[in-house]
Amino acid sequence: MQGKGSVLSCTDPIQGRETTMRRKQNGVMVWTTLAAMLLALPAAATPVPSLPAREQMLGLLEHKALYRDRVDWAVLRRDLAATDDPDRQRRLLSDAINRATAGHGGWMSAEEVREGYRKRAAGPGMAPAAAATEGPQAHPIDARLGLIRVAPYLPDPGLPREQQRAAERQEAQRLQDLLWRQDDGSRCGWIVDLGDNTGGNMWPMLLGVGPLLRGRADGPDVVGHFFDGAALQPWRYREGAVWVGDAPRLAPDDTARRPRRPDAPVAVLQSGRTASSGEAIVLAFRGRPHSRSFGTPTMGYSTGNVPVTLVDGSTLLLTGTVMKDRNGIGGGSRIVPDVTAAQRADAMRLAQAWLLAQPACGGNPTGNAGPGARPSWKTVP
Repeated sequence: MQGKGSVLSCTDPIQGRETTMRRKQNGVMVWTTLAAMLLALPAAATPVPSLPAREQMLGLLEHKALYRDRVDWAVLRRDLAATDDPDRQRRLLSDAINRATAGHGGWMSAEEVREGYRKRAAGPGMAPAAAATEGPQAHPIDARLGLIRVAPYLPDPGLPREQQRAAERQEAQRLQDLLWRQDDGSRCGWIVDLGDNTGGNMWPMLLGVGPLLRGRADGPDVVGHFFDGAALQPWRYREGAVWVGDAPRLAPDDTARRPRRPDAPVAVLQSGRTASSGEAIVLAFRGRPHSRSFGTPTMGYSTGNVPVTLVDGSTLLLTGTVMKDRNGIGGGSRIVPDVTAAQRADAMRLAQAWLLAQPACGGNPTGNAGPGARPSWKTVP
């Protein structure tokens, strides 16, 4: 994987018809996730790439895919050359992409990209990344705690690049505005709910929760990494903006604003639906002082994709990096919470109990929840 420049987000694997197309995208080598767009592709047609696009795709996969050694590329080319059946060709390509990307990459025709986005945007699953919690809640929240729900976010891939960036900034700003409205001095802890975040573009999400990431005013600015097999590329929250390596990626309108209590404890809610870019945000909080995660293991697509437009206008989602936390820990697999709770209501209840037991909320910490304690984050295959 090539991890240069800005890293984006992941795809939504929950609703994709093909398991091969699920996660992140790379913009300036921005890794992002577009699985969210695969949710409703035309069922009858079997589009395949043109021959030049197919050769371009195979070359990229053979030389740059994260798990390229899992495919015999000579045999694949022989089998593709031996059939004129589009169904057979698509199956062969999908199987190879699936193995070379561990199920996170994929290929979409130009029409599938457009149709997937149209259906995604029109459906109930396309909640804005900033949509969080105002009004009555299914699970009551203690008045001393703030709550930010980070939903999937996927911009229209047909928009010009500048308009996509403007949309990213708008979503990040909306999420931060929600945080600032709650940050009135009465909040002693925060809940960041990623339980329904199935992926999309990670940068608005990361910037939206950025003020909570460092754990203290002078905390380290590195909050995560991409790893391409050779080098780590850090994600940073610095000077009120998100950076990739040493290059700024996304900034809000007001980069000077800071949370009233930057060291307030944070509880992260996750579930088996949390995927791709959602997993990136889970990882961004992992290792933060005074943070803890609650719920069930994530879906297991914590790898980075870069969307590549092929010569026929179709798109290859090329998985080339593994996502890691601020300490360089992560294997591209499922992320296990610190506290297991099978039901969302239980995760919310346990998260609130832990937060209110922290010194910041005037509680009496127990066990390893005391000041400076670091949770034992884990991943499973």
